[in-house]
Amino acid sequence: SGSMRNGGQYVQAKRMAMALDGLIRSDYPGDYLQFVEMYTVAKLRSSGEIPSIMPKPVTIRESVVRLRADMSDPDITEMDLPLHFTNIQRALQLSRQWLGGRPTPNRQVMLITDGLPTAHFECSDLYMMYPPDPRTERETIREAMRCKEAGITINVFLLPSWSQTEDDVQFAHRMAESTGGRVFFVAGRELDRFVVWDYVKRRRSILG
Repeated sequence: SGSMRNGGQYVQAKRMAMALDGLIRSDYPGDYLQFVEMYTVAKLRSSGEIPSIMPKPVTIRESVVRLRADMSDPDITEMDLPLHFTNIQRALQLSRQWLGGRPTPNRQVMLITDGLPTAHFECSDLYMMYPPDPRTERETIREAMRCKEAGITINVFLLPSWSQTEDDVQFAHRMAESTGGRVFFVAGRELDRFVVWDYVKRRRSILG
């Protein structure tokens, strides 16, 4: 999302992605790994696309934003949307659907974010709301619970942000703990080390 540009957070996220991809390719070639780019919507990405992904430019500067787009309308495309919002709900949904087709007992989502979600879907309606709205939080937690029902654990790696509040921290805990996951408070430069460490530790605990 747009805020990942602050402090070069997106650089550390891409470095982590490449490190995890390299680890799995070299040490755990039988494992499955899929990247999901998360912005106003969300999109599956291959490892080869990671280096070219950039934060979406912030195109709305108002202090309060309340937008809705009917994505069933064929005249509305992604290019018509402000893309700098954060749709964790849609990213989790794509992750759940992708993991559902993989025969593995270790189904986990490693969610990297710097704060609360600011976009969500209700049927075909896409809502984009800033400051973050309880309605978005509620729909995001509902999708997290669907992940839990599918046997998926969500671990949240919470990056520091100048705008981060106690609400961001509490939401991260609710989302992760509702699926049996954890929250890691990680400075950007430590992100790759923490994510790789958590992946290896969880993998060994399941195999053990």
